[in-house]
Amino acid sequence: MDFQPLGMNDALATTSSGNLTQATNVVEDEIIIRTVKLNKYFGDKHVLKDIDFEVRKREVVAVIGPSGSGKSTLIRCLNALEKATSGEIYIHGEKLNPNLSIKQLSPIRSELGMVFQNFNLFPHMTVVENIIEAPRLVRKMPKDRAIALGEKLLAKVGLSEKRDAYPNRLSGGQKQRVAIARALAMQPRALLFDEPTSALDPELVGEVLKVMKDLAYEGSTMVVVTHEMQFARDVSDRVIFMSDGSFIEQGDPEEIFKNPKEKRTRIFLERVLSVLP
Repeated sequence: MDFQPLGMNDALATTSSGNLTQATNVVEDEIIIRTVKLNKYFGDKHVLKDIDFEVRKREVVAVIGPSGSGKSTLIRCLNALEKATSGEIYIHGEKLNPNLSIKQLSPIRSELGMVFQNFNLFPHMTVVENIIEAPRLVRKMPKDRAIALGEKLLAKVGLSEKRDAYPNRLSGGQKQRVAIARALAMQPRALLFDEPTSALDPELVGEVLKVMKDLAYEGSTMVVVTHEMQFARDVSDRVIFMSDGSFIEQGDPEEIFKNPKEKRTRIFLERVLSVLP
């Protein structure tokens, strides 16, 4: 079947992976991601505390907060890269079984494209090979179609000329744009970004944020863990402030940034907003 890239087609054909089913006639308010009383411990440390969370189709959610608040752990649990200690995770209505094998989890992970802090590109593969690897292995996409898709996505992120380059010949910003193209190649229901600019030199941050903004404006469903307050304020539909493993406050970006209700939110924003224009 033909998979359609995120934000490019609202009526996706039905596909069954054995773990998830993608239905036709999607509606704007459908819930793509939902967690119920999600908890995560690392030893005695309670990292996520009864997290109830929903992300709807075409929604851009920014998760902000101090380092160590549980933001990255949350996003890694959503994609089964970390196993939650308790609670439930649903991807488009289907419950994520924490006891599935890595092979069984693969189709589920393909529904949520992940963009990491440190790119995670395969150094022995060219740019286009990095992009088409997962569609060919997981989606069983024919090589010619995968290459055509890879080239289209490289054009989308402004890197057509780097098609045959290896990662060690790219800047950090270029690597992250390739990583975004790779996530898009699986045509997932949503994109998860885990501090996508934190490993970049300041002058390279803008080129990555531009691609992310374009995706948001095209209607992609996105969850973005970020320290980029201006992106959270200007691009997201909803901002969540996390601290000490809990959701302290969430709401409209304008309201959160200009009139936070919780003391911990105000203290955090007072520390970071001074650098915003």
